Amino acid sequence: MAKKRYTRVEEEIIQILDKVDREPAWKRLRPRRGPSRRPPGPRRPRVTAPDWIWIGVAFGLALIAIVARDLSATLALILAIASILAFFAPIVLRWRAPSPPPIQRWRGKDIDLPPRRVGIMGEIRYQLWRLRNRD
Repeated sequence: MAKKRYTRVEEEIIQILDKVDREPAWKRLRPRRGPSRRPPGPRRPRVTAPDWIWIGVAFGLALIAIVARDLSATLALILAIASILAFFAPIVLRWRAPSPPPIQRWRGKDIDLPPRRVGIMGEIRYQLWRLRNRD
């Protein structure tokens, strides 16, 4: 009976399996980590200052303006204006337009994903999307 000949791919697979069998058990049980220590999962959103910090800054600037009015009227005026701006900063920052989401691409082509189908309005949006994107 003739000895069975393996293809190159089959020989490589046999070599890899033999190597794994020779490897000690403790090496196979330990999870391997890359250079990064960041846990898997979604990235945290950018940290923004809470609204109460802006109010605290506004209050602090106002107190400094009151103390500084005897030293310099101009400095007190600048600090008072900065206090007013800090007080209204959370409102202005909320009105700022959000940046558009990045265009998702796959193999050089834009991906047009359907909208989420949550509730009746989501179902209607999905049906309209389907009508627009029919081929």
